[in-house]
Amino acid sequence: MKILHLIGAAKPGGAETFAVRLMAALHARQGVTQQVLCRKGWVANRLSAEGVPHTTAPFGGWWDAHTPFFTHRLTAQVAQGFKPDVVLAWMNRGVTFMPQGAMAKNYVRAARLGGFYDLKYYRGKVTDLIGNTPQITAYCVREGWPAAQVHHVTNFIPPAPEGWQQQRAAQRTAWGWNDTDIGLLLVGRLHAVKGIDTALQALATLPPHIKLALVGAGPEEAALRALTKTLGLEGRVVFAGWADNVGKPASAGDIWLAPSRHEPLGNTAIDAWVHGKPLIVSAVGGLDMLVENGVHGLKVPNENPAALAAAVQQLVADKKLQARVVQGGTARWLAEYSESKIVGDYLALFAKLAKAR
Repeated sequence: MKILHLIGAAKPGGAETFAVRLMAALHARQGVTQQVLCRKGWVANRLSAEGVPHTTAPFGGWWDAHTPFFTHRLTAQVAQGFKPDVVLAWMNRGVTFMPQGAMAKNYVRAARLGGFYDLKYYRGKVTDLIGNTPQITAYCVREGWPAAQVHHVTNFIPPAPEGWQQQRAAQRTAWGWNDTDIGLLLVGRLHAVKGIDTALQALATLPPHIKLALVGAGPEEAALRALTKTLGLEGRVVFAGWADNVGKPASAGDIWLAPSRHEPLGNTAIDAWVHGKPLIVSAVGGLDMLVENGVHGLKVPNENPAALAAAVQQLVADKKLQARVVQGGTARWLAEYSESKIVGDYLALFAKLAKAR
């Protein structure tokens, strides 16, 4: 199986993180050969760290503006020389540079969607769409894409690195947390859709020994720092920054929060399961789909600080409930969102599409 990936994102995010994870997992599989064309930046740096060979291209911007069709020509040249079975484009920027023309008949042209993207960017560029939730695939069909060419393959989260729990004491000390503090974790981009303001408002009503670490970076950081100050929470909130591997910050936390306003899937919830942390989510989108209340975590209404605070207090007070939702989340991760299962699902789909072609 020969796969060519096109990904033009330069900054980190959920889709970019999963792309690197999938490419690294495929790189380790026997019988799979990859080529990756990506933009300079976070994705390229992570692929280098994972040992995945790749070639950088502008994917738009100044260089393509001053050297018209540079990336288009490069992707066409790579495809012609590599002769892939599948070309997989990631998000709108990747699909923009999908090789076209007569040679496109020689391989499957697919795009992976991690959100409800405008399909006008995909029409005429690719034949098949891969959505990571049933809601996304249903949306594609509603928007007129042939149902037989829409496929569901979800995300995976790899196991936590060996020894990650041993970093707990050092990380808590670095954050100024003592042994009696309860540490809440919120992992994701500092963006309005993540509902971080809801978490801060909830924290303001909780006892002072309950602390919060925000693990991520994004456009809302200044506003969230201002809200933290307004709520009098400066000594209780840590802005930990982006973490390529969440094992170290996860080791310090006791309860994992995902109070998003919008979440197509919710990789952060699966990360909580991987790291054995009791989880609280807002009942929206993929989070609502992933979590059965009281089985895999607790669910609270969207944008409801009081309900979020009450769920935190419920978990703090009930160790048996904590153990039950951790056990349920771990079981669901292993059964449905493990690396071996999802990589196998991708390869089976690619083989099916290549055979049909």
